[in-house]
Amino acid sequence: MRTRTWTTWLACAAIAMLMVACGGGGGSSGSGSAPSGGAGSGGSAGSGGSAAVATSYTLVLNQTSGKVAVGDTMPLTASVVDNLGNDVTGSTTFAWSTINSSIAVVANASVPGGAVVTGVGLGIANISVVATVTGANNATTVLPQASATITVVAPGSRTYSLALPYPSLSMTDGQTLRVTASLIDSDGADRSASATGWTWRSTTSAVQAAGVANVGVLLGVNAGSTVALSVVSVQVTAPDGSTLTGAFPVSVFPTGVSSYRLVLSQNGSQINALNVLNGYPQTYLSQVVRSDGNDSTPDFTGLWTFTTTSPSLLVLPDSSTRLTTVSTGRPNGASPLQSILSEMAGSLTLSAKPRATLFVTEQPTWALVYNGPQPLVVNRLAGATIAVQLLHRGVDEGITGCGTSWAWSTTSSNIVVAQSVLAPNSASILPTAAGPFSVTATCTAGVEAMPLSITIPGTAQ
Repeated sequence: MRTRTWTTWLACAAIAMLMVACGGGGGSSGSGSAPSGGAGSGGSAGSGGSAAVATSYTLVLNQTSGKVAVGDTMPLTASVVDNLGNDVTGSTTFAWSTINSSIAVVANASVPGGAVVTGVGLGIANISVVATVTGANNATTVLPQASATITVVAPGSRTYSLALPYPSLSMTDGQTLRVTASLIDSDGADRSASATGWTWRSTTSAVQAAGVANVGVLLGVNAGSTVALSVVSVQVTAPDGSTLTGAFPVSVFPTGVSSYRLVLSQNGSQINALNVLNGYPQTYLSQVVRSDGNDSTPDFTGLWTFTTTSPSLLVLPDSSTRLTTVSTGRPNGASPLQSILSEMAGSLTLSAKPRATLFVTEQPTWALVYNGPQPLVVNRLAGATIAVQLLHRGVDEGITGCGTSWAWSTTSSNIVVAQSVLAPNSASILPTAAGPFSVTATCTAGVEAMPLSITIPGTAQ
């Protein structure tokens, strides 16, 4: 990973409508008991006592509105949490439907709570989902219907989606987390910097939400003995003037109860989106982080699951390193395809099952790739020259697509980088001291004015 001209108050109302409760409350005054036998997606395994039984559920859609072009697809996801803080999306069945099949059609996807919407004809379609939760003793609860408004636009039109790192999130009282949202266009470009009106909100006092642009700062607040629930939303105005709202449920556990989150990263930075070209696999690292900041990945040696809404995306995880390689079979020259990649971490000793998602664009319209030595090792005395390639939907079209916008930079203090005058897609690296470094090449490509960036790590010896 489309009308988006909702006003601010209407977006707030839409988020409120996404919170579908059945039975008791799900917030700080909810009727659920404290997690004594394990806290599902968030709490640590308990030390005894009878297992608490959920009495209510909350359904949240990741987007309430969107755009998709005729002939293109867009992913949607739904998540369900119970009042005990458990993410029960995996034990929920979802029935997606549309009453405007001549405008858009929808089909279930293998991603938990996932669906794929396909644009058929110009107009506005209402996409609905009914969730049925299977709880204790196989009892089923049908939640009220939730829906999203999808506008189908002309073929080739640029559309936008919000990428969020968590389909649901668990926190502990007093914990502060930074959550980054990204605005990704249908070409695969990150347009977060050119978007306006970034606003972060929380539906209850269990989460205090603030933000600077697309980075939200969340503070979990729960002085009680039961789990407190909120829905956090982020709203943004895209460059075309449309307004998008993304949302995810947050369970806040009492003091002393550990919570866990799954963090996906590249080059040491958390990611929520990924671009993949045919023949150029991407690799990312998975890490489970406990609420006290410690790495708890070794505690999660159970079943990890990986699913995607794309038929052409191949996901190859390495259970020993927690490095996952993502590649695409989509042919060069094909238009971009956007999907959701979902990952869930399992444990043999903890009941927590944290999830994370990536918004993946296969065959982005423009991309930079590096074909040099990997790993890149540079001799301190000799230095090295490296180059990147500019690809258009996977096809090498030279360097002119970026015009004079090429630039090279580094944040490492142990190298000097100098861009070539004759070949601006290349640069020389001269180390001044041994150690790791990284260099970054950027440019703006094509009539799409697509901002591109690639960071290449290396070591000076």
